[in-house]
Amino acid sequence: MVDFTGMIKHVGVVNNTGKNVVIAFMSLPGDDNNALVIDVDALPDNFNESLRRIVESDEGQQALNVGDVLGRRMSPDGSNTTLLAKLHAAGRLQKVPVELITLTPKKGIRWPLRDILKAMNTQNEQTPDGWDDLDPETKAQVASNLKKFNVHENNMQGEYASDNREKAAGLLKQAELLEHDAHNIRMRAYSLNPALAKPLTDLPKPTSTRKASTKKVKTEE
Repeated sequence: MVDFTGMIKHVGVVNNTGKNVVIAFMSLPGDDNNALVIDVDALPDNFNESLRRIVESDEGQQALNVGDVLGRRMSPDGSNTTLLAKLHAAGRLQKVPVELITLTPKKGIRWPLRDILKAMNTQNEQTPDGWDDLDPETKAQVASNLKKFNVHENNMQGEYASDNREKAAGLLKQAELLEHDAHNIRMRAYSLNPALAKPLTDLPKPTSTRKASTKKVKTEE
């Protein structure tokens, strides 16, 4: 079972370069094959720290795409522009193929972005009525409350299946123990009041499934 404690969304690596990135947008409008990422190792310290705080904030973690939050937060350099606009103007938003990005929400855990997007598409098919009428912030809040990190569901199916098999085996074992206890309790009740026990004569007689012979027995003349 995956432990979600301490996981951070929107962070990952580019597979072919090993660069640590923040995934601002997991896909582009009309283009599911590319994402926009920010190379955090190449950022100046003040921008890196500002980006980290936004990503780890409640608003950042509830957002489907943290780029939406960056578009509402101001740049740390006092330029009176949003951090997203500043990063775009500086050429810090890089278009990278989805296949080359792996999310790393926690040490030792790696999820391909392509798998995440597939799971999200499945979730979108099950969104509630009126979803399209909600504003982006409300959508992010609702999606988070429905199932946090639901985008990782495909990767956990094997673990859930294994966990369910273990639970089923445990339930069967409990059932066997309960049946044994019920038998013992029933026997104790009969010993206290034998009248409760049905006599053998009350038991239904077994019915024969063998058809009676239609042949007549010949008698000796």
